Amino acid sequence: MGSVPIVDADAPGTAATSREAGSGPTVLPGPRSPRQAPDGDEPEASPGGTAVTTVPTTTDTASTTDTADTTGTTGTTGTTGTADAASATVPPSRQRLGRAAGAWIVSQVPRLLLAAVAIAVAVGAVMRFATPSHLWLDESLTVAIASRPVPDLLHALRHDGSPPLYYLLLHGWIRVFGDGDIAVRALSGVLSLLTLPLAWLAGRRVGRIAFTAGNGERDAPVWVGVATLLMFACSPYAIRYGSETRMYSLVVLLVLVFGFAAVRALERSTLPRLAALTLATAALVYTHYWTFLVIFTVAAFLLVQARRRPYYRRVTLRAFAAMAASAALFAPWMPSFLFQMLHTGTPWAPKVQAQVLLDTVFDWAGPQSTGALLGVVLLGGALVGLTARPVGRRELAVRVTGRVPGRYLAAIWLLPLVLAYFVNMFGGSAYAERYTGIALPACLLLASLGIAQLPGTRVRAIVLAVAVFSGLVGGWQLARTERTQAGEIAGRIVALARPGDVVAYCPDQLGPAVHRALARHGPLTVREIVYADNTGPALVDWVDYADRMQRANGTTFAAEVNELAGPDHAVLLVRADGYRFLEGACAVLSDQLATLRDRTVQVERRDLYEGASLERFSTLR
Repeated sequence: MGSVPIVDADAPGTAATSREAGSGPTVLPGPRSPRQAPDGDEPEASPGGTAVTTVPTTTDTASTTDTADTTGTTGTTGTTGTADAASATVPPSRQRLGRAAGAWIVSQVPRLLLAAVAIAVAVGAVMRFATPSHLWLDESLTVAIASRPVPDLLHALRHDGSPPLYYLLLHGWIRVFGDGDIAVRALSGVLSLLTLPLAWLAGRRVGRIAFTAGNGERDAPVWVGVATLLMFACSPYAIRYGSETRMYSLVVLLVLVFGFAAVRALERSTLPRLAALTLATAALVYTHYWTFLVIFTVAAFLLVQARRRPYYRRVTLRAFAAMAASAALFAPWMPSFLFQMLHTGTPWAPKVQAQVLLDTVFDWAGPQSTGALLGVVLLGGALVGLTARPVGRRELAVRVTGRVPGRYLAAIWLLPLVLAYFVNMFGGSAYAERYTGIALPACLLLASLGIAQLPGTRVRAIVLAVAVFSGLVGGWQLARTERTQAGEIAGRIVALARPGDVVAYCPDQLGPAVHRALARHGPLTVREIVYADNTGPALVDWVDYADRMQRANGTTFAAEVNELAGPDHAVLLVRADGYRFLEGACAVLSDQLATLRDRTVQVERRDLYEGASLERFSTLR
């Protein structure tokens, strides 16, 4: 098996002519001397003509101190006299005490920084488990499906449109920990925490590749690793979906696993590494269908590399074959997948504009002004990570065509989102912020690389502090925000309803969250009916959804609800207007019931992610 590291194709010494066809480079390009600066950049030279070299931060501090202490002896006579006079006024014991205090403070800086990193990571971890919101539609649907026996679970997923891996994991989790709100959300929190050590390792590897390719300093692995850890721990997106009973935390985790498996298979294409890549690919497509976009991007890259670089062909084709082999593992699910592609989809999703690609970064960054601040840090860091490398202590050399590994990270970040945009425009699939977690790891790694490239420890620390602060503030806002009115509406229904009263849902998408909240109050004594959906309030049938909604009408459903309630029972209507394909059906339903019964509004719709109102229609007049 060959061994081929990731290298900068444009760097000196990587030409294919220097290798036998079919074999890879035996070593990564090591740190270059200033006379061999990569990418054609001129080395920064000192006044004496010697190229400037990078020295550790602690040495920089010590050198600066030494220079300050010896200034008086190397300057003019007047300067020397002034320094000597100042020194004579300070007792030697106090001078020694001051130097000792300064040295102690400097020695404690690493510990203080380590403590700050640990605190930030701990706060981000706690936020993943601290949301007070009730479960909204997608979460309630997920729990309702995962709670079923496995055969029923798989059948329900055919009508839901999702692959089964996360649901099977949640099924086992519920059997152990129960189906309470905190319990079912904890699985996503745990999965999100598992990304943190992988993110740190991925950052160190990115920093090592940058340094080896001549595009980073010697301490790049440490800085990129720490920056990536903080970016993931304090990411508002990661906090938001680490506190939600959906598969997006698992997607982010598996994208990192897939990345490690792909890189290791390219470094050495042994059978265990290729098998790991096959399993990681299969796990991705069994978790969310948007991961196909990442897989297609990486597969295309491998084919391009195999064509452009003969010495790289063997390992790239082996990695491509390992990814393609995952189709055999996906084959048992293929009939359900084809049915879903033909009959389910995202009918609620509108068309998007190309600006959504930029908006995605700010959506990841969280709400309000802190989100805008973090979004700027992410975009700025990504730009630096893509194009720049440090030169000396205060300068960056920029190459607009990009550097290794920044160009690869940028491709894995942007190309899947571009593909998703075109699928939305021409294929009818949704472009939703929560789906874009497939590209989040590459973006955060690239931004972390850019922060590590900034000149000076102080500048890097300040930028990281801004990112951590804005991320935690945005994550706190997202974690603490109520996402649905289901809990409020269910509480009001319990207070108002008598046994036998009818609860009607329009649209059907309001049913799962309110039904779950009602069931949490105790045994149901009301009868529930759902607009244009015979599966009941716990699920939503997405099969041919748009056609079914357009065939139904509010007048017919109003008559059905009124007949079910009869003269002796009230109707409680859970309603929200503005859903696609329903037009004004829910308003028509309400107005029709109002001609037969007295209408009172019990809960006003609020401006929430899933807001709804509750109307009570009394017994027949």
